[in-house]
Amino acid sequence: MMSVIDAIGEGPIEGPVKGLQSILVNKTPLTDTDGNPVIHGVTAVWRAGEQEQTPPEGFESSGAETGLGVEVTKAKPVTRTITSANIDRLRVTFGVQSLLETTSKGDRNHSSVRLLIQLQRNGNWVTEKDVTINGKTTSQFLASVILDNLPERPFNIRMVRETADSTSDQLQNKTLWSSYTEIIDVKQCYPNTAIVGLQVDAEQFGGQQMTVNYHIRGRIIQVPSNYDPEKRTYSGIWDGSLKPAYSNNPAWCLWDMLTHPRYGMGKRLGAADVDKWALYAIAQYCDQTVPDGFGGTEPRMTFNAVPVTTA
Repeated sequence: MMSVIDAIGEGPIEGPVKGLQSILVNKTPLTDTDGNPVIHGVTAVWRAGEQEQTPPEGFESSGAETGLGVEVTKAKPVTRTITSANIDRLRVTFGVQSLLETTSKGDRNHSSVRLLIQLQRNGNWVTEKDVTINGKTTSQFLASVILDNLPERPFNIRMVRETADSTSDQLQNKTLWSSYTEIIDVKQCYPNTAIVGLQVDAEQFGGQQMTVNYHIRGRIIQVPSNYDPEKRTYSGIWDGSLKPAYSNNPAWCLWDMLTHPRYGMGKRLGAADVDKWALYAIAQYCDQTVPDGFGGTEPRMTFNAVPVTTA
């Protein structure tokens, strides 16, 4: 089981447009339009990014990964020393560069390799995990295991290859130790950050590299009190007051970026320094409908983007 938390952006946000259907793993939505699972073995939780939000269930740990990317051969096991005193568990990530055996006729068949993950306890190497990778892939495939009940720090960990090394181009089975992750059990709330947590049964994806995409309605921002952001209409005369709502109107997104005190310029600019009445006129212009080129209409201008750098 693989767990990952993705930080979507500054919160709070409105969230996935169509629930789990808006979360796509390898370009496939988790559910269909009726809410039935399309991909099984996946659990998803999300938080909107409030100042006070609860920790995501099932993600009560934090990890620091150390990349290795070192080849493991039969003749040369790979050893590393763990010194961090406050960790609770280790995640060891390893795999193959490719895995297949080609016959003299050119057929490509499955192959397998066996690896041992060992910890040094009281001066002796003890096998904690005995893992066999079996299958056929022409690209890198990685797997992970969790080691609990760790020895007193510092201690040594090593990866041993039991399968003989290939001596022919017809057998591709190079193994590598990709990384290890030092895990601390802690409940993180991620205040003011919109997050999605995924737990995935990685075995069902075989040797594929997993990608995740999200169809999200973004930040809840301040918009005029007489504005309907869904219909993009303004009722009556605006009294200058604002209300929180999701909107992708460029004028009100700009207002948010200029006046927000945490992620925007609000500590340098006050609301009085920004002409909201001028933005009101600009916003109405942006919301006017124009032909979309396909027989329908669309707003004249929208802002759908993810700012990733500071000014």
